[in-house]
Amino acid sequence: MRVPSAWGVAGSPVQHSVTPMLFDVIGRAVGIQLPSRLVIEVDSVDELLRHLATLEGDIWLSCTAPLKYELSKWHGDQSPISESINQIARKDGRMTVANTDGLGFLEACESAGIVPRGKTLKMRGGGATARSIAMEWTRNGGSIIPIKGRRQLPDGPWSNMTNQDVEADIALDLDVPPGQRGDTDLRAKKTLSISYGPDWEPGDFSIRMVCAQHLVAWRTLYAPFMTDELPTLEDTISALYEEKRQNNHS
Repeated sequence: MRVPSAWGVAGSPVQHSVTPMLFDVIGRAVGIQLPSRLVIEVDSVDELLRHLATLEGDIWLSCTAPLKYELSKWHGDQSPISESINQIARKDGRMTVANTDGLGFLEACESAGIVPRGKTLKMRGGGATARSIAMEWTRNGGSIIPIKGRRQLPDGPWSNMTNQDVEADIALDLDVPPGQRGDTDLRAKKTLSISYGPDWEPGDFSIRMVCAQHLVAWRTLYAPFMTDELPTLEDTISALYEEKRQNNHS
């Protein structure tokens, strides 16, 4: 296969991100030569594009806050469903994009025995990740209880699947600052977090989700022809933890 010149992560903050390590873990599992790692600390798409212009070759990049919404506007995506881009690939000078947050959350849930159908998700926040998760959760038969945080979840295809009158099965606080483990005051039968810090453990749901959404990105954007060769989610989590352990002892 054609290997990129570099892969990694962009946004702010990103120093805590496992994404560059995760690229290496999956690349090693499918037997490709590992390219350079990128950790690009930027606050705007303009900064990101200027940085990418200095790099040669193909680039695979996972993007986090605060770039997701701005990237969708830069790319010309006007849909209220997908006002979020978290993966970009530059191939032969052309940019292609994807949004894997919602599908990654869903796959992480299902792998942990949590199915959305008939279940209510209480969710604080209204940003790019919240919209992606709300879309996939309700599309697969779940309902949501939106809780206003820094932003209100806007109207969208999920709006007719809200339910304020039941006890939540799952609580998810998307206002937890990046780079921190996610404690929350939201109450439900089960509480999940997609935020992690340097002290993450392989059993953390946040790590399960980041690995799941990254595998989605490989299947749908980076290397769809290698889908059958990709590691399982469980193997990816185990390999990522082993990579972390080795790095900590090197």
